[in-house]
Amino acid sequence: MQSTVAGTISFDGVGLHSGRFVRVAIHPAPANSGILFRRIDITESRQTIAARPDSVREARLCTRIVNDDGVGLETVEHIMAAFAGLGVDNAIVEIDGGEAPILDGSSLPVVEAINRAGVRQLGSRRRVLVVTAPVAVEHGDGWARLEPCERLEIDAEIEFDDTAIGRQRFHYRHGAGSFERDLAAARTFCLMRDVAAMQNAGLALGGSLNNAVVVEDGAVLNDGGLRMEREFVRHKILDCLGDLYLLGMTMRGRMTASRPGHAMCAKLISTLWNSPACFQIIEDGAAVDHSDGYVLPEVAAAAAV
Repeated sequence: MQSTVAGTISFDGVGLHSGRFVRVAIHPAPANSGILFRRIDITESRQTIAARPDSVREARLCTRIVNDDGVGLETVEHIMAAFAGLGVDNAIVEIDGGEAPILDGSSLPVVEAINRAGVRQLGSRRRVLVVTAPVAVEHGDGWARLEPCERLEIDAEIEFDDTAIGRQRFHYRHGAGSFERDLAAARTFCLMRDVAAMQNAGLALGGSLNNAVVVEDGAVLNDGGLRMEREFVRHKILDCLGDLYLLGMTMRGRMTASRPGHAMCAKLISTLWNSPACFQIIEDGAAVDHSDGYVLPEVAAAAAV
């Protein structure tokens, strides 16, 4: 069944890129509302931005959504990942600025706030987007592919020339407790040598060792080091999960990616959404129509055995 938060949740902090202090309040919402962001610093008639595919815009180093009036909001990926990870289908997120707060650089503070408030079940069945045929995109020196799978999985690989990161791969399988265990605490990261260039471009103005992992010459500069093994690629997968939730519902399919980023995910979401022959939207628990002849890889492998 669909769900929402059981009570109002409030937190605040600085935007990673803007450096501006913002306040957030997450409110319960009725079934079939989806995730709605409201810029309460904007005129009421223009303030709502729905988390759905046609709202997604390509942006540098963050996820950006924009409504029909041109009102936008950036860096929503960690909040969206928390919603996806905890199975929150409906919520109203009020924010008094143009960028969500970065908090500690992960989804963990949002997850902990939602868990304190609780999640309440609603009286309508959850909708699921089921990938039924492969979709692939390329962006820069990376690529991403979606293909059918019986559940949501994300298999990603990254590679950086700083030995503190190097080449890392992680295969995430979405399920009860898996987000909190495997991804939620993984923080955003950057190379120290890139900080000046980002700030000169008006980015990362609110970044610090309190909200990002910073590496330089093979060393992690943060006190205490990393929170977990392969934290860097796990955070990339956290971002992917949050971005995929901008489809407006849970997805059932496998994403495989090399060097994933927000611009790539925006392109992947758009490509899938504009390829209606490659997916079906069903109520959770309903059967998928495979009359087009496509067979899930797992089913084909089992048949071969």
